Parts: sequence; C-alpha cells; structure tokens
Amino acid sequence: MLYNKLYKSISVAALGIALFSLPLFTACESDVVDLEPVDKFSELTAFGTPERCELSVIGAYDAAQCGMYVNTGNGWQRGYPFGAASILQGEMRGEDMNLTAVFYDITYSATYNPTTANNVAMWETSFEAINRYNTVYAGIEGAVAEGVISEEKGNQYKGECLFLRALTYHNLMIHFALPYNVEGNNNYGLPLYTKAVNDPSQLEEQQSIGRSTVKETYEQIVSDLNNAESMLPDVIDADKIGRASKGAAIALKTRVYLHMRDWNQVITEAKKLEGGRFKLEADPVTPFVSYSNNAESVFSIPNDSQDNGSVNGAMSSMMSARDGGRAMCPTSPTLYNSKFWKGDDKRRNLLLYRPSDDYYFCDKYRNPQTREEYAPILRYAEVLLNEAEAAARTGNNTLALEKLNQVRDRSLADPATQAYKASDFANTKTLVEAILWERRIEFQGEGRRWEDIHRLAADDLCPSGGIPAKIEYNNTKGQGAFVVGGEVKAEWFSNSKKFIPYTDKRFIWPIPLNDILRNPTLAAQQNAGW
Repeated sequence: MLYNKLYKSISVAALGIALFSLPLFTACESDVVDLEPVDKFSELTAFGTPERCELSVIGAYDAAQCGMYVNTGNGWQRGYPFGAASILQGEMRGEDMNLTAVFYDITYSATYNPTTANNVAMWETSFEAINRYNTVYAGIEGAVAEGVISEEKGNQYKGECLFLRALTYHNLMIHFALPYNVEGNNNYGLPLYTKAVNDPSQLEEQQSIGRSTVKETYEQIVSDLNNAESMLPDVIDADKIGRASKGAAIALKTRVYLHMRDWNQVITEAKKLEGGRFKLEADPVTPFVSYSNNAESVFSIPNDSQDNGSVNGAMSSMMSARDGGRAMCPTSPTLYNSKFWKGDDKRRNLLLYRPSDDYYFCDKYRNPQTREEYAPILRYAEVLLNEAEAAARTGNNTLALEKLNQVRDRSLADPATQAYKASDFANTKTLVEAILWERRIEFQGEGRRWEDIHRLAADDLCPSGGIPAKIEYNNTKGQGAFVVGGEVKAEWFSNSKKFIPYTDKRFIWPIPLNDILRNPTLAAQQNAGW
C-alpha cells in the first residue's frame, strides 16, 4: 500500500491533550480528480460511499505512519509514531546502537524534558492518531448502519482501527508509564480515549478524562486486540503486510502479554499461529529486501519514495552507510562483540562495514536515496521468541529450546553442530538470558531493544535495572573495537551517559508541557519528578 497514491485522511484533533480542530481531509495527488475534493467532505459525506470508507481507513494508517513533528502550524511530517520513530527511538533509548552525531543525543543521553521534540512528538502524534482511529471507527459504524458497506467489510475496518489503537497505546506505555510489575508513579497508565472527537464542544468532556492505571490501560489494549482478532480477516489482499490481519492482532497479543508477564497467555496466543500463513523465511535478509512480500512479516508500516519520514526521520537515512545514508546510528560493540553471536551467523551479513571509521552499520534498510522501506512492527520471529521466553519462565524448557532454536538455527552456518542443547543451560536464568540475547541479535535495528529494557527493569531473573550505560562513538572509532566475542572496554563508555536506574525520573518520559498547560486533569498527573 502506497499512502501517497491515495487520499490521506489526516486528523489534527488530539483529544484535549493537544490541539483540537475538526477532522481535516486533504488530497495529496492532483491527478485524482473523480471525487469531490477531500477537504470539502462533510462529516456525513466522508463515509458516504464504499470508496470513501476505504480511503478513510487508509487515513488511519497514515496517521500511524507520519504525524506532525512540530506543532506550530508550519511544522512538518516525520515518521511518528510508527513510520520510523518507534524504531529509532527504541534503539536510541537502548545501548546496542550508538551515535556518530548529536542528532539523537537528547534521547541517547536521556537529557530530554517536557519540551524536547522527540518525546513531545511521540506523545502528540500518537494521540492524534488515536483520535483518527476513533473517528474512522465511528464513521464506519455509521456507514454500516446506512447500508453503505456490508457488516463484514465494516467489521474488517473496525478491526483495523482497534488493532492500530492497541498498538499505539502499547507504544505509549513503554515510554510514558512504568512497567506492569513495577510500583510507583501513582500507578499511572494512560488516559483512555475511545470516542471520536470532531467538535470543539467535546473538549470539556475529554479534558475530564484522567490517567487510568497501568493495569486498566493494559486491559483496554487486550480488549481492543481480542475484538480486532474477532473482526479481522486472515489477510487483506490490498496489502497483506501493511494492513492488519487476524494474525497481526494475535501476534501483538503475544508481545503485550509478555509485558504483562502472563506467560501462559503468551503461549496460548502463539499456538494460534502455528501452521498458519506466517513462517520464518529461510534467509534472515528476506523480510528486509522483500519487505512488501514475504511470509515472515506479520505487520509493517509502508514507506515509499514520496511518502516517508523524510531524510531526518527514515530508518535508512539514519542507519545506513550506503550512498545517500547519513550513517548516524551505527551498531555498537556491545552487540557485535557478544559471545552469544557466532562469527559465521548469517545475520552478520545484515551489517555493513565502513573502513573509514572501522565501524559497522545496520544494513536492514538499503534504500537511503529513496527511503523506500517498510518499518517492521511485527515479525513471526518475535512471536517464536516471545513463546520461547514464556515457556522457559513456566518451566517448559523443552518448548523454550525448540522455539529458540527455530529462530536461531536459520541463521547458523551449521545448525547440526551449533544449535543450542539442553545441557548448554545450567538453569532457567541462563536459558532466559540466551533468549534475551537472541532477541537483541535478531531484532537489532528494529526498535525492540527499549521494549525489553523497559519490561525487564525489575525482572526476577534477568533485570535490566534501568537505562543502560552508553558507548561513545568517538571513543571507539578506528580503535579496532569490533571483535567477535571480544571485550567491551570500560573506557569506551561515555562519562555523560552512565547507567540510570529505573527509579530515576528519566526512565519514563514526561507528559509534554503544552498538554499539561492545556489540560488541567493531566496537569495534576505528570510523571513523578517532572
């Protein structure tokens, strides 16, 4: 699905915590002239035909792909929340990628505050997107009631909106709330907005909605995904990867239940996908070079040459050392040197070496000049590793080892001799540690690192403890720092980017100042210390 070749349905309403206005519809292709100009649609006509219903749903995905980065009236669009930003921010909050420039240093060094752009943009564009999903959901309900579209098609569209809402809320939770098993911060989750806001008269009602608890927020996420699963088809032919499916809702539940530490439910959901249409590709590069058509990608956000997060926001722009890439976010020796990553592992082919600074760069996104790439949100490899970890934590080491090896073996040079055996692990802790390292290797450059750091903050087996210490690029370039199985030296780390415990206020981002000023309910519910 190429968003730029369809009308975009963009809402700048944001539920009482960002700017309010009526939903706006804009056309981005001047050669599409057979319909009334979209910015002239009334609330009644926006869902008046099957074609307009479809375009409105496309607009919901567009809100997830690319939102307004600077809310000044003259701002610009970047890949927030999911076009690239969830990936780039997820890596910059972790330690397995570092920086060659200062572009992401506020995130990397945890020097953000209630007005810094990246965390503000994540909050505001996420809630703008949530209102878009809610608006489309309500419009589709009306279209079904009026007989414009069938109930079956309406359920598909509503399921897509619910999936996107759940995905967006969960991404907000890992940045703005404490983990599920950590007490503190008044147990704040997020304000739950489930109704469309398309009139300023609704402002007062929305501003009265305060933050739900962490548990309540997760319950809403799970409810949305259960409903989405029941409504969505197995595949949407228009874009089998860039549109949500029943399997996407299930796969996301395995992630959400992992964060909730409901190990049995992770396994239950993962079992639903066994023998289905999703499977690991034989080569780990395939989901990235064939990003729009492969069997492993469960759900991704499409980007193309005309519709992407821009040179300052696209994955390939930031990570790639190929011609046209800015090469700002290289792979860190903390990952490259890991004893868990064999030297002949095929996934090392997803790194690109640059001799000029003796550094390695993530090479999953290979089109920096056009920025044509799908942002990987869910892959089947994650479902398998989610199940592996859950199985290990419930004492089913046989199942854990099976799923761990299923992912790892496809990248090994000789699985017959290199696969993990039960005797390799002295106890559950060492098995879980191996699974967690497998996640770091498998998902490097895909934004999953912060999710694991967050949920494992106070884990009983393998706690992350908080924001990890960070390596300084200038301390390692040209130093021969990249050695398979090699030492990670203390002098490589930055004096200004030391470990930050999860009890520190910086572990979670503050609610943006603008929204604190606009919304008196949220003003009294700022994250602790901010």
